[in-house]
Amino acid sequence: MRGRSLGILAAACALAASVGVSAPASADVSHPTCPRGAFCAYSGDWETGRLLLATQGNWSGTIHNVQSTFNNGYPDPGADHVQLGYEANGISYSICIHYAPGSGQYEHHWTNITIKSVRWRGEC
Repeated sequence: MRGRSLGILAAACALAASVGVSAPASADVSHPTCPRGAFCAYSGDWETGRLLLATQGNWSGTIHNVQSTFNNGYPDPGADHVQLGYEANGISYSICIHYAPGSGQYEHHWTNITIKSVRWRGEC
């Protein structure tokens, strides 16, 4: 009887371990044009139009006429959110964008912003 109990316990532990491993994978966000681990900017609303930027590291420069952005970063404490520097109507702004499918907003819809910088960071 003891051998059977150990077998049942081992099976239960194996099942619990497999559930623990597979649960985070189901939380991944599949995006058709923004690679996993990247922050992306698009020329159209709702991540449509041309892909203007896909970066997995810090970036600076100038990208005009951005209509939408998506943070498809990996959960990584200290480096999974993006600090986005941008201009709209001649005024500079900065916003922290969460990663997908994190607890905050990971996609944004804009009206012709100019992206100036992307910096990976920790929690907003």
